[in-house]
Amino acid sequence: MKVLSIVLGVLVCVMFAQGAQAATIFSDNFNGVNGGNGALNYTGFSQWNVSGGAVDLIGNGFFDFFPGTGLSVDLDGTMFQSGQFSSIPIALTGGTYMLQFALGGSQRGDTNTVQVSLGSFYSESFTLGSSAPLSVITRFITVGAPSSASLTFQNAGGDNIGLILDDVNLSTTEIRSVPETSSLALLAFGLTGIGMLRLRTLKYAQAGIACHQR
Repeated sequence: MKVLSIVLGVLVCVMFAQGAQAATIFSDNFNGVNGGNGALNYTGFSQWNVSGGAVDLIGNGFFDFFPGTGLSVDLDGTMFQSGQFSSIPIALTGGTYMLQFALGGSQRGDTNTVQVSLGSFYSESFTLGSSAPLSVITRFITVGAPSSASLTFQNAGGDNIGLILDDVNLSTTEIRSVPETSSLALLAFGLTGIGMLRLRTLKYAQAGIACHQR
């Protein structure tokens, strides 16, 4: 039984060793920006650039539409011109990436659309109503060759009321295929055979010891 348990343990390890591994290469929840204080038309981000308009840094009691989540970014700042909010260039290698970010409605009575892009590798628009909760969106992006790209959030319109952005994260993923059933069966057969041989050897050894003691 002990040998069979070992065999099963090896099989489980082989199966679960196949899967995805991730490493974060870009992340920002905005909580450490501006000493944790909100500000209108804020531009002092260390990992982002604001162009073509403005964004507001909100939360922590300052236009706090989602209490308890720290600071976030209103993508249509107080200039009647929505901002283009772009990350610093991110070095990318070939492979698959997982992009996650939280978007919420303006909470001020209007519907907004934001265009999200990662260089030329990904582009998608999201439209949320005013009362939409702050929810995490996940997308997988394939990059064919080493490159550098900025992650951009562009709110449409310009009425000082935009979608709310928080918790941006880009990570690598290494997805390895699970072995075919036939391969696992062959491995199981081989390990079981080794286990049975070990049991038989142990049985004969014990029988020899018993005969010798007689």
